[in-house]
Amino acid sequence: MKKEKQTKQEKFVACRKNSDGTLKEFKSSSGKVYDYEQALEAVEAGMIANALPFTGRDGARHIRGVNDGNENTNLSNLKEF
Repeated sequence: MKKEKQTKQEKFVACRKNSDGTLKEFKSSSGKVYDYEQALEAVEAGMIANALPFTGRDGARHIRGVNDGNENTNLSNLKEF
């Protein structure tokens, strides 16, 4: 069994949206601000606890919140900064 390195994951706690309502930036629990591409890289690297990467119907990589049944944790419902 492989022993994985334990790292403290951050969470996205706030977001900014474009004028059309799509997510464009995220603020982490440590206060770091990520643009969408940086956020996607952090999510894909396993650095963010409350988000997952996925491939959309358009073939592009996107970010979604972890489905925990709580609507308040949906990334689109995070407070704006």
